[in-house]
Formats: sequence, structure tokens, C-alpha cells
Amino acid sequence: MIRWNERSETVKTVAVLAIVVIATMGGYGLFMVGMRTSSPLVVVTSESMIHALYPGDLLVLQGRAAEDISVGDIIVYVDDWYTDAPIVHRVVEIQVVNGTYYFFTRGDANHANDIGNRTIGEVVGVVVFRIPQLGHVSIFLRSPPGYLFIALVFVAIIILPELVCKRDGEEEVPHQEPTMPPVGE
Repeated sequence: MIRWNERSETVKTVAVLAIVVIATMGGYGLFMVGMRTSSPLVVVTSESMIHALYPGDLLVLQGRAAEDISVGDIIVYVDDWYTDAPIVHRVVEIQVVNGTYYFFTRGDANHANDIGNRTIGEVVGVVVFRIPQLGHVSIFLRSPPGYLFIALVFVAIIILPELVCKRDGEEEVPHQEPTMPPVGE
């Protein structure tokens, strides 16, 4: 039977987890607004930008207007026709036709430009900061062993407080010898 104190500890644990999740999501939401992009963090997964960026690097992106993107900037764009993953390449040429900006890109390690061009609607953001190797954490967490790790952490977070509370609540009662009343009373 679960005692009220044990139930109270479970409720506290769930409440703390909910607060952490809400605070994290809220913080990320504010970060998205501040960086003016829906995806301010991207992990490099290919070798097409070797010498500038490496697989596992975590990139911080900033959304910019088309006229604020220059040749030489590294942009992240989506190309639904080619792949679901965002592509991280350098702008090598810009053409403006009837007020519409067209960005031509190429990976630094590639010998040819990417096929076609990109419009501002495809650009997720411009790389403004790189954190080397930190993206490997994200890559791991999105793998089957990573899913198992996340599940084990959640189970541990829920179960460990229960075990600690049980142990704290079970205080040892010191053994006392029975006493006899004095003779004649």
C-alpha cells in the first residue's frame, strides 16, 4: 500500500520534471525569437564543409533578411526535393532578379556548386557561432542507444526519489531490554 508521504514524493518529482520541461521549452522559444529563426541550433552531420565545420559541430543560427546575406556567409537551408536534413553550405554567388534574391551555394569540400539556387524562403539562418563537437550529444540522443539512455534516465528520476524516501522513512528503532518493575511495588 502506498502511503501519503510516498505519493507526495512522486507528485513532487513529477512537478519538478514538468517545471524543468516547461522552463526548457520556454527558454528555447525565447531563443528562437531572439535569433529570428525557427531552428536556431543545427548539428553538422556531413563532411561537405570540412576545414570550416566538422561533423558533430553545433551551429548557432540567426535569421536574416535576404539583403543582409553576403557572399561568403555560411547558411543553413532546406531542400525538400533533395533531403529532409538541413544543408549547411557557403554562399558563393548572389543574383537579384526583379527584387528576388537567389543564393548559389557550395560546400567548402565540394568541387561544384549545389544544383539550383536558394531563395530566402528556403534559408533557415546564417551561421553566427560554432561549438565544436557538442552536437555529438544530439547525434547520440537521436540514435537507438540514445533512446534507451533517455528512457533509463527518466526511470531513474522517477524511481530514485522513491527509494531514498523509503530508506529515510525506515528509521531503526533501538532495541530495548524489557524492564521489570521493582520488587514490592
